[in-house]
Amino acid sequence: MSDIETKLQQIAGIITQIDDPKVPRNIRQGSKTASEKWLLNKAKDMDVRIAMTQNKLEELFEDPNMPPEFGTLILQINTALEQILREV
Repeated sequence: MSDIETKLQQIAGIITQIDDPKVPRNIRQGSKTASEKWLLNKAKDMDVRIAMTQNKLEELFEDPNMPPEFGTLILQINTALEQILREV
């Protein structure tokens, strides 16, 4: 597995932290979809996977029901994805 794939696996692990009872169900489901359908989907190009994951997480971040501590987590994840996208 490449170094970038390893980093994406680590980020997917961090995204699972959003699956918390304090987070509304729609946001938990959206984060799971972003991770499984986009970030870890090896059938798609790497840059598309990263960009779509960022897009989906940004949509979740803008949800008014997002607890602030998880909003901060999403921003950190997007920052990490942006760094990886520059490497690709």
